[in-house]
Amino acid sequence: MLFHYDIAILGGGPAGSAVALSLRKLAPELSIVIIESSAYDRQRIGETLPPTVQPLLKQLGVWESFLAEAHLPAYGTCAAWGSEQLENNEFLYSQHGRGWHLDRKRFDAMLAREAERRGVVLLTSSTLTHSKRIGDEWNLAVRAERTFPSTKSHEENTKTEKDESAFLREPSCDFVENSFSISAKFVVDATGKTAVFATRHGARKQLFDQLLGAFVFFNCDAADTFTMVEACEDGWWYSALLPEAGMVAAWMSDADVTKQRNVKDPACWFGQLQKTTHTKRRLLPAEPLNVPALHAAASHRLDRFTGDGWLATGDAATSFDPLSSQGVLKALRTGVLAAYAVCDFFKGDLSGLQKYEQIIAREFDAYLKTRAEVYGQEQRWPNSPFWERRRSEYRL
Repeated sequence: MLFHYDIAILGGGPAGSAVALSLRKLAPELSIVIIESSAYDRQRIGETLPPTVQPLLKQLGVWESFLAEAHLPAYGTCAAWGSEQLENNEFLYSQHGRGWHLDRKRFDAMLAREAERRGVVLLTSSTLTHSKRIGDEWNLAVRAERTFPSTKSHEENTKTEKDESAFLREPSCDFVENSFSISAKFVVDATGKTAVFATRHGARKQLFDQLLGAFVFFNCDAADTFTMVEACEDGWWYSALLPEAGMVAAWMSDADVTKQRNVKDPACWFGQLQKTTHTKRRLLPAEPLNVPALHAAASHRLDRFTGDGWLATGDAATSFDPLSSQGVLKALRTGVLAAYAVCDFFKGDLSGLQKYEQIIAREFDAYLKTRAEVYGQEQRWPNSPFWERRRSEYRL
């Protein structure tokens, strides 16, 4: 079966949903489908969202829905960076007030739900298996883990938001088989660090480091809500409260270092923890809930962010060091920028895609400069391979 849409968004995380929400405001006549691989039921590593996200969420029209989710408040960050002393940076001094410890699973689902409510078709548990350019459209082969009610015609899908949002919930519809095809005039790659679509169609990923995080979740009652960062000889530590009780802690280092230290072994991970000062003290009463789980955290960018009828956004386009705490914020912001470029495309103006390329490239260059300056502040371990690599970048 073949279904027709103006825009297919691959990935229903913050970036993909931000594109969809923005497009519904800018060009409500365009039909949009989000193809999301999960059902928003998998564990997602949370993030401390800074107060500066408020204007973006208001622009997307989801501020009240976000507040209703009641994410855990975060009142600042503290860091032992450049010295052993722990220094605080309180959100109290921000004009936007406090930040939040995100429950990423709930946050991502809320954004997708809001997009669906505005008329975007949401296909969850669905994976792109093949994509091909045919004429001036993309043909996307999709495999779903469950069946969906079949769509109406393209014209019927664009009549009203009510009609479109009812698409996935109407029980009397015929059901689509688990494998089907979608044709789209434009594709947005919001598949995260994998950049599945863009890399299949000529874009190349450029890596700037080997950063890897070894995460462990804990069951504990913490008295403070600060996100903590502590530098150590072979990298740095991150710890933060979880929205539904407990805490997460991660040792961040380069892939070769973590392999050498065998941090997948809980005994080795906790051996590294014992070398810290503040993080060790914070986790002292905590009970670990899992063995260390490794997650790639390298900084990367694509060599190009747009192509023939497509663009990449969010982490698919560029990925920042988690030290920046810019992951979700960047995803939302670049999603909004992408929507403007897509609108220009449908008006026959390709300059929007060129401007998008330039903006994302400039943003990444500025990020690399800031990243080098921040890592350059830590001078305590002159013989550490991890820090020597960062100092070399800073000297450049």
